[in-house]
Amino acid sequence: MRIAATSALALALAAAGTAAGAQPSNAPTAQQQQALQARWQAADADHDGFIDRAEAQALPPIAKRFDELDANGDGKLTAEETRKSAQDRLRAADANQDGFIDRAEAEASLPRVAKAFDRLDGNADGKLSVEEVQQVASRFGGRLRR
Repeated sequence: MRIAATSALALALAAAGTAAGAQPSNAPTAQQQQALQARWQAADADHDGFIDRAEAQALPPIAKRFDELDANGDGKLTAEETRKSAQDRLRAADANQDGFIDRAEAEASLPRVAKAFDRLDGNADGKLSVEEVQQVASRFGGRLRR
């Protein structure tokens, strides 16, 4: 089963380091940062530091949402644009603003995350933390196939 959109969100959230009121101590580890940078660099075929529409095809979930992610409409994505989009999506999904996404919140606004909720919820506490999302992103670098 492929849940690439879930892991694309994880990739962006992990790049964000914090989201939905989480504390800065939730920043990605050095290993997670390396995995994220490697994924970004692999997609950045011309090595200009941006992901253009053609390069985004290597990251299908990003390609699908390219126009939404390209906040300034310049036809290329920056890491900051993807971080901000992920933070905005998580904040919007976090209806009770507690800094976590519970199953009901995922089902209401992040259906693919909801489908994979039990796999993402590493400590089985019924809510997704930034750390759990970062672990998925660092392991799978933007793509998750099973």
